[in-house]
Amino acid sequence: MKLTTLTERIEKAEATIAKKTTTIEKKIASISKKTEKLEAMGYKYETYFEARDFSNDEAYDLAYSIRWFKEDIERLEKEIEEKKETLEKYRKQMAGELERESVFLKEIPEAFKSYQDELVNRWDEWDKAHREDMKKKYDELGYRGFFDRYSYSDYEIRHKTDKEIHEANVEDAKRLILNLYYRVKDITGEVTSWDDLYITNGNGGAVINGFVIGKEGRAKVESILAGGYNIQRLHVRVLVHEY
Repeated sequence: MKLTTLTERIEKAEATIAKKTTTIEKKIASISKKTEKLEAMGYKYETYFEARDFSNDEAYDLAYSIRWFKEDIERLEKEIEEKKETLEKYRKQMAGELERESVFLKEIPEAFKSYQDELVNRWDEWDKAHREDMKKKYDELGYRGFFDRYSYSDYEIRHKTDKEIHEANVEDAKRLILNLYYRVKDITGEVTSWDDLYITNGNGGAVINGFVIGKEGRAKVESILAGGYNIQRLHVRVLVHEY
């Protein structure tokens, strides 16, 4: 999940908790005032319903209003606890994403970053062309005819901007690169040399191949490309073997 999305969710959860907390505070203050009025009329809220003296309409309204407010506070408190659990989940996800971002910025070799850029460029190009094609197909076929032949994701891409396409592809490529990085390190341990890792360009696009040397072993990296044509976006399968 993107950091911006997590930040928005955290801020929204915090705002919801703050709003519900403020509502509880207002209801507590209202309960206090209503309780004072009830007592001034000679009734105690704690024993009002047990006594079953409902002859005074105003006292009756006050007592039931207090009860409703108390029940509402219980509901709000439960909702706040649930929202706090959700908030904690988002914060843990944020910590994980920040750690991954830190790894990407500090430890990922330039060869991997260059490879990411190449993938993003290829995917951007394909997605933009696919978007325009889906717009034309929708205009030609209409709603029902379109869904007889295409998927909902094909329908959705018609409305995506260049920026949305690019940002999604950057995240997808980053996840692929981080996954590759951790798979390499599982074999090599702490990396001592990325020098034998290289990028080459072929008919299908850029591929990353070579060897990575670490304190605990040596890994062979081998890329396989699929797609990149009119009917399928470029897919990358990167194999990592102990060597």
